[in-house]
Amino acid sequence: MQGNAAQDAAAAQKSYAQQAQQLEAANQQKGVDFQTQEWTGQQAAEQPYQALGATSANAYANLLQHPFTAPTLAEAQNTPGYQFNLQTGTQAINENAAATGNLMSGNTGTALQKYGQGLATNTYQQAYQNALTQYQTNLNAAGQGVNTGLTSTGQLGQFGQAAANNLSNLYLTGGQQQASQLNNQGAAIAAGDVGQANAYANMAQGIAGGVDQGLAMNAMGNYQNSPTAAYTPGTGPSNVGSVGGVPDPALGSYQYMQPPNPYVNAPTPPSPLLY
Repeated sequence: MQGNAAQDAAAAQKSYAQQAQQLEAANQQKGVDFQTQEWTGQQAAEQPYQALGATSANAYANLLQHPFTAPTLAEAQNTPGYQFNLQTGTQAINENAAATGNLMSGNTGTALQKYGQGLATNTYQQAYQNALTQYQTNLNAAGQGVNTGLTSTGQLGQFGQAAANNLSNLYLTGGQQQASQLNNQGAAIAAGDVGQANAYANMAQGIAGGVDQGLAMNAMGNYQNSPTAAYTPGTGPSNVGSVGGVPDPALGSYQYMQPPNPYVNAPTPPSPLLY
């Protein structure tokens, strides 16, 4: 009964440890799935900024490889604004000279020359400034896009490191917990086997002791019931007594030895006097 009880207790403990180990494994997998889902969502959320950063980086590199180049005077004069202002200004000077009778005079020619030079200078300065402003605007826009991509990359790095740490902790903690439950299962099995072995050992010792005591009692009964079965006490280190000449180790114990007769060596009393 003790052996069966030990095995039943071990089986119950093993079953509970298995259930705990399975529950821990399931919780670990849920944590891993959630962390993986979060990491995937973070990557998707950062994707537009990553794309903008990549495009801007290409544009920024192209602008750096082709630095700002000032426009030529011919390019400035070919702009629609220059041509319109030149035409309207020249027409106004000629109309004014014609009205005063000075259309073909030298003053009119000088006025036209000064107007054309001034218009060209102003137009070129404006064209130069416009081109420079446009280049700087493009460069700044590309730089902002690059910075956006860099910021996104840094955030992704932080998210990735956090995800890696979380997954590492999940695997490490879950592995330790499951290993502990596996150890508990092994300990339960070992405890059941040891308990059963101890129970059988105790049973064997009890049986042996009972048989030994029964033989001793039987031998004593034979000695008391049979005059020919004389008891001989044991001598020497083994102290093994015998009944009827048959050695019996159990009779070596003092509880089975006959008590000595205190009157064996007593002197013979004198005979009574007769008067």
